[in-house]
Amino acid sequence: MFGFMSIIKILQGYLSVNNLALKINKMKKLIFLLYFVFTLNIFSQQNRIIIYEYSFHPEKLKTGLEEIDNNYKQTVTLFMKKTEEYAKQHQWILKFTPTEAIFKVEDDIIPDDIEDPSAWRISKWTFGKGIFYQNAKDRYTLNQKEIFNKQYLVKDTIKNDWILSYEKRIIGGYKCYKAVRKNPKNRNFDVIAWYAPEIPVPFGPGRYNGTPGLILELNFGPHTLTMKNIKFVTELKIKKPVKGQIITMKDYKKMMYDKKRKLFEKMMMRKRN
Repeated sequence: MFGFMSIIKILQGYLSVNNLALKINKMKKLIFLLYFVFTLNIFSQQNRIIIYEYSFHPEKLKTGLEEIDNNYKQTVTLFMKKTEEYAKQHQWILKFTPTEAIFKVEDDIIPDDIEDPSAWRISKWTFGKGIFYQNAKDRYTLNQKEIFNKQYLVKDTIKNDWILSYEKRIIGGYKCYKAVRKNPKNRNFDVIAWYAPEIPVPFGPGRYNGTPGLILELNFGPHTLTMKNIKFVTELKIKKPVKGQIITMKDYKKMMYDKKRKLFEKMMMRKRN
C-alpha cells in the first residue's frame, strides 16, 4: 500500500510540474519506485507453501493378488484400503524459497488412537520416508529418516534424469508439462511428474525433483499427489535437517542390502534348526 500511494503522489507531482529538469527527476523517482515495488512483489511471491492432495487409483495397481490364497488376498485388500484412508487424511506439504525446499507429511492423527498403526505408518511412506530437504543452489538433497532405530541424513544429488515431453495440461491454473522417470526397480510402472515451467524451481514431493519447473502432480503407480492449493508468503525460512549421521545414497543402498541379507540369512538358519 505504501508503494502504491507513493507512486500516485509522484505521478501527480510529475503532471503538475512544467520545468523539464524537475520532470526528469520526478520520472527517475517514479521508475525507481516502480522497479522497487515490482521486484519486491516478485521476490515475495517466490516463497510459497503448497499442499498436495492424495488420491488412489486401484485400476493402476498390479499386485498379482489373483495368484494368492483368498484369505490372504482379503487381508491384503483390507490393509490397502486402510492405508489409502489414512493417506487421504495426511497433509502433504512442500515449502520452498527460490533456492531451498522442504517436504514432509503432517497430520492431526494421534498414533495411539488409530485402529491400525502399521497401515498408518506405511501410508506416510508412500512417496518416501522421513523429511526431505532440497537445495537448488548446490544441487543436493537430504533425506532425514530413522533406520533400525538410528537417525540418518541420506545425501543425494538433484538429477536431471527425466524424459521430457510436450504433452501438457492445466493444474491449478498453471500450464504443466509431462515428465517421465524410468523406474528400474519396478517394471510395472514409471514415475510421472507434471511440472510448471512458470514456477522455475526444481522441487517436488518427497525424493522426486530435478524437473525444469515445480512439480504440481506426481503419479507413482496407483498413488497420486496433486496440488490442492498454493499460498504465497513474504517471509519463509527453510529449516535444514541436521540431526542424524550423514551417509551418501550409494552407501545407504549398500547398508540396506547388507542388513536385508543378514536378516534373510538369520531366517534361513532358524528354518534349518
